[in-house]
Amino acid sequence: LILRTAVPSLLAEELAGVAELGARRVDRLSGGQQQRVRFALAVVGDPRLLVLDEPTAALDAAARRSFWESLRAFADRGRTVLFSTHYIEEADDNADRIVVIDRGRIVADGSGAHIKHSVGGRLVSLDLDGTDPHRWAELPGVLSVTVHDDRLRLRSADSDATVRALAAAGAVRGLEVSPARLEDAFLDLTSAKTGPEGETR
Repeated sequence: LILRTAVPSLLAEELAGVAELGARRVDRLSGGQQQRVRFALAVVGDPRLLVLDEPTAALDAAARRSFWESLRAFADRGRTVLFSTHYIEEADDNADRIVVIDRGRIVADGSGAHIKHSVGGRLVSLDLDGTDPHRWAELPGVLSVTVHDDRLRLRSADSDATVRALAAAGAVRGLEVSPARLEDAFLDLTSAKTGPEGETR
């Protein structure tokens, strides 16, 4: 009985990297160390399903990376991890399946690559600079228009044509063209969009 209970405990210490913290009080640990202790407690029983809510909130970059390495090692043992996060890049890097929920409705379900592909196109972004976003909806190639943090984001099926039209209009401040990212897909799926006729959909 002692051996059977010790094995998962040792496994939890190894996965979470908390062996060196055994003699310290939890309230005197750093935020990242406390999170590792919580993770060790969560996996000590070797559950088949682990549910985590914003598991890396308030962690620094190094602690976040270490946490995901531990979580991947746990999942590689044939276990399932279900987590919620607002860090879109983390979901893209670590999740095999992503479910995007907008106002209580599932708007996408699949791998990160599948969701990015389903949105399609390339992202042309520039500083909004006080202009009305509706005016850009009819540019060549534009599929959708969104605004985020004072940046105009045009998802385009023909980014070259879109950029030429923007240049002709003198709208090139902070201009960037990039492949679709999961964050771009997320914003496209959950933001109000301006259609070709200027209506909000």
